[in-house]
Amino acid sequence: MKIEAALQQYPKEDLTRTPTPLQHLPHLSTDLDVNFYLKRDDLTDLALGGDKPRKLEYEIAQAKAKGADTLVTCGSAQSNHARLTTAAARRLGLDVAVVLSHDQWHAIQGNLLTVYLMGARVEMIHTEDHWDLEEHALNLVRELEAEGRKPHYIPVSGTTPHSSLGYISGALETLTQLKEQNIIPDAVYLPFGTGGIFTAMLLTFREHGIDAPFFGISVNRNLDKCDANLEKWWAALCELLDIDPARPRGEFHLYEEFIGKEYGDPTEAGLDAILKMATAEGILLDPVYSGKVFSGFLSHHAKGDWGQGKNILMLHSGGVPAIFAYAGILEEHLRKRGRL
Repeated sequence: MKIEAALQQYPKEDLTRTPTPLQHLPHLSTDLDVNFYLKRDDLTDLALGGDKPRKLEYEIAQAKAKGADTLVTCGSAQSNHARLTTAAARRLGLDVAVVLSHDQWHAIQGNLLTVYLMGARVEMIHTEDHWDLEEHALNLVRELEAEGRKPHYIPVSGTTPHSSLGYISGALETLTQLKEQNIIPDAVYLPFGTGGIFTAMLLTFREHGIDAPFFGISVNRNLDKCDANLEKWWAALCELLDIDPARPRGEFHLYEEFIGKEYGDPTEAGLDAILKMATAEGILLDPVYSGKVFSGFLSHHAKGDWGQGKNILMLHSGGVPAIFAYAGILEEHLRKRGRL
């Protein structure tokens, strides 16, 4: 199809092993009386896995084409993106610097521990909002340029038009697996952070005639910002892939009520979702992304939205190393639920 041919024109680096599994979860499916499928992008093989390598393969190809020798990015103290950008830089022989928020999760544990182990240059900044880190990261870019380096800046979460191509590719991979397993999804549940993954997968599924409703569970922004990001990345991807941006998007829904107090806030529903998945299937979710996505699905299911035998597809975008930084809160929750 047209979208595959358009994607082929963009270079990519080789950072991870694909395809990742698309797994039917039998115990959870029996418990919930649906057919639940999990796309396991927590099992990409770069430095403990997650969604970012798919995005970085296309973004770093752009950086290298411009002669970059250093990657610069920013994020929260437990940023999965910082971990995987650092790992990608090391895989490809580049230097790397990360600007991180000195927030309540800044213990040398989880993702932050891995960033230090892989030798990134780390600058910790006190800020109320990790989105404010961009100014500091761009200052660092200018410092590096003054030193004669050739830095390439990757924004928070790594979402750019070119990086979002990684989930055009990821969606095509998923569609192939759905076809091989003879699955027609009735619903697709995805995290909505900066919106690149959601937008890319929505566009790809629609281009292939899959009209299942999409459900985006916001993990950090209100609906106005989510809607704006969806418009931004939809227009950018349609331009890159020569698709009419006015093409129908089909049914989709975005939700802000599962965020909690702020990005990274471990909600009670999200913690319960982590326990449910771990107990049912031995699969670990994280408190920032996948735990909240699954909690969103469970909330909808409890309201009777999904009847017997419906095929539910959810993306596990990774982030599991963060559970170690949240160990105290998870311990408290285990005690609250009588598990300790």
